[in-house]
Amino acid sequence: MKKIITVTKLTFSILLAASISSNVKAQDVSDLIKSGPGDATKLAQAYLMPAFKGFGFGMNSAWYNSAKAKNLGKFDLRIQGTAAIVPSSDQFFRLGDLGLSSRTSFNSNASTPTLFGEDVTGAEITLKDNNGNNVSSFNMPNGLGFNMVPSPQIQLTVGVIKNTDISVRYSPKLGKSDDYGTLQVLGFGIKHEITKLLMPGKTEKIIPIDIALAFGYNQLTYDKSIPIEDQLDDKNSGSNLNQRVEGKLSGYTFDAIVSKKLAIFTPFASIGYNTAKTELGLLGTYVARTGAPTVTDPNATNDDKFTTFIDPVNIKQKDIAGLRGNVGFSLHLAFFRLYGSYSIGEYQAVTAGLGFGIGK
Repeated sequence: MKKIITVTKLTFSILLAASISSNVKAQDVSDLIKSGPGDATKLAQAYLMPAFKGFGFGMNSAWYNSAKAKNLGKFDLRIQGTAAIVPSSDQFFRLGDLGLSSRTSFNSNASTPTLFGEDVTGAEITLKDNNGNNVSSFNMPNGLGFNMVPSPQIQLTVGVIKNTDISVRYSPKLGKSDDYGTLQVLGFGIKHEITKLLMPGKTEKIIPIDIALAFGYNQLTYDKSIPIEDQLDDKNSGSNLNQRVEGKLSGYTFDAIVSKKLAIFTPFASIGYNTAKTELGLLGTYVARTGAPTVTDPNATNDDKFTTFIDPVNIKQKDIAGLRGNVGFSLHLAFFRLYGSYSIGEYQAVTAGLGFGIGK
């Protein structure tokens, strides 16, 4: 059985559309789980933290590129990608800051890469049994060697009632659970112009800009079955222990936007509030050789002593909650559109995209 970091790292390489599977190094998940679900969760949480933040920040990006709402029945379809930039402070973490149990031993001053940290060997952790004897040791995984978290979006925006348009982000369930896992995206947004509410009458002459309020919600779900033949220590090999990874990332953003149409070019700026949260679990039954005395046969040797863990990793946390600012543009060339924007908040992000549409 590959170690938990192998599973979670592969999971998020798929979620983040990064082809990084070659960077995953094979180690035994039993090493990590032996110290207990609490330690396993803390290590996975710290290692994946910039992925959670970066993907959440990117997922909340690029819902709009103008304050001007589309007219009834007019639409555009866009394909775009956001890259959230991981700051240097989130590219590593210190093991001594995690509050790991006494069943782990490590250099308290050692730092180790996060997923989006340097591609160097991670810190060594030694695991102990109930009697304080060393059981095994392993190194935390390398980082990817780059600091941008990608987040792709496919979005359809349609004008509905006057001064209002709606946006939808959707993908059917993609992939196979027993291969690289299945992935599905669902999101919706709404934007409403308020220029005439703020300044009724001949507003275009008084205020030569468009003003709008916008809301967007995005959700990504992921699940992956772990192959039956990869049982821990080959114990219960062939049994279906329902081992799997399940994850859900969700977030919303609420923004005030101003823009000005200049022929085919429309610059915009906005400020708003966004949040993102993660629920991720390594679920099912896992059997690890621990040397613990809690076994059926008290006369068994250490090599035969196993401990069963159920749902050993469960991460539920809010990753981002705060203000963000955006500047960007849209460029209309007949049916074609070009988009670009820059966002700043807890992370920074850049977005670029293209699309096509009909009408204003």
